Amino acid sequence: MATSKSTWIFAAINRSQLSCRPVMLRITAGDEQSARRRLAADYILLFAGRLPCLGGRHA
Repeated sequence: MATSKSTWIFAAINRSQLSCRPVMLRITAGDEQSARRRLAADYILLFAGRLPCLGGRHA
């Protein structure tokens, strides 16, 4: 069975600019850990939400 992907939303602060305001980042991944692994090197992350990725065509 294939893993369904989700859009993960994080509030994030760039590690090289700690005095800046947080930004909202969205990333598509199979699970939260995978999403965090892709962003954690550059950002301090706070989970903000998850949206399912819906397949199919949109009119």
